[in-house]
Amino acid sequence: MSLVYRIQKRQFVDSVLTGEGARLNGGRWNPMGVPLLYTSTTPELALLETLVHLNGTPIRDLPPFVLLTIELPASVEVVEEDGLPVDWDQIRFPNTLPFFLVPRFTPTYPTLAFSVPSIILRNSPSRNILINPVHPLMDQVKVLTVSAHEFDERLQK
Repeated sequence: MSLVYRIQKRQFVDSVLTGEGARLNGGRWNPMGVPLLYTSTTPELALLETLVHLNGTPIRDLPPFVLLTIELPASVEVVEEDGLPVDWDQIRFPNTLPFFLVPRFTPTYPTLAFSVPSIILRNSPSRNILINPVHPLMDQVKVLTVSAHEFDERLQK
């Protein structure tokens, strides 16, 4: 078992393990219509990944957020940087990138989650962990803790 972390709006805690937000909006690692749960190996990386997606909203105007600690089985496939498509790490990533892992997001693929590097914290041992919510091992994934997360306003000076 391993622990991963996620910071998100408190209002969506009950549906965190569904990957519904990513399904509705798509992202770097999944196209719209494909559910995916984005987490990180450290709370610090989870914070950075959240901050870059605030789209300039002042911290004082944000709704309540929480830090989740999630336990998952050791079914994590490491995707090394040299195995990723060209330009995967660009802010404006190629339109094909969200489809890169899709063939692995099936219930029959042996791996539940995928470890990928972060473009925010390059060359760090901290990584993002992408969890496939339709995988049969998902029933072993558990939210261990949910705690209020207050953003420090100094992060947005």
